Amino acid sequence: MPSSQPPTTDLQGLRILVTRPESQARDFITQLTQAGARPLLLPTIKIIPPPDWSAADRAISELADYHWLILSSVNGFDCFYQRLQSKGLDALALDHLTTICVGPKTAQAAAISGLKSNLIAKEFAAEGIIELFAGLDIRAQKILLPRALQARELLPETLRRRGARVDVVPVYETIFPPESAAQLNHLLAQEEIDIITVTSASSASNLIQHCHSPQIREKLKSLPTACIGPITAAAATAAGLNVRIIANEYTAAGLLDALKKYYRNAGIKSRTVPGSFFLF
Repeated sequence: MPSSQPPTTDLQGLRILVTRPESQARDFITQLTQAGARPLLLPTIKIIPPPDWSAADRAISELADYHWLILSSVNGFDCFYQRLQSKGLDALALDHLTTICVGPKTAQAAAISGLKSNLIAKEFAAEGIIELFAGLDIRAQKILLPRALQARELLPETLRRRGARVDVVPVYETIFPPESAAQLNHLLAQEEIDIITVTSASSASNLIQHCHSPQIREKLKSLPTACIGPITAAAATAAGLNVRIIANEYTAAGLLDALKKYYRNAGIKSRTVPGSFFLF
């Protein structure tokens, strides 16, 4: 008679904190659940409009002057494209630009809207885009970079040193969702988390900043943290998190593989708690 128990997997019963916004976390949550984990959804980032649209609006009105468009994230593309549409324009207004997308997800989002990606950066960070420009003469070339209000300056500064004219245009900013603070502190106080997953530098800093007490903060810092890539890992380490896992492929699938490998190699016995639950 076949057993009614589900097969044990590498992540069976592990309570894994997922810090992405719900809309971006669904696939990852599904994959974690299928791997036997108990994902806890607690968004540490909420996307809101930038405080000032003037730079974006000016760039949209001067699109004909640009040579390149760099789309460094799905959020950056979505927010920029929505603003473009609010001005009565669509992908045709961008057709003359050479477009670089960071990663297949960004390229897919652009393609759905009818925008072709001429180049896709293999490394999901500024360094990947810089590599694409290696050997190209971009002196006096005008580059449009719509992105978050606060982000690393490595990319625009590097391209400017090579003679390009780079317009950094804020199209969104990230804040910590107020409702997540109480949930985070409750989970930590009740020791309901086995491991933290972090997919951006702002997620890492937000976690630390919104712990209510030094004792709770120390509990957070003691938990193993898995990061989607080295840039996020550096920010998480600087924030004081206990980074133990860094994905080689900077995607949710890569992060899942890194989690599985870590627990498989560590020889940690799986929990046998059935089911999963989520915090929204």
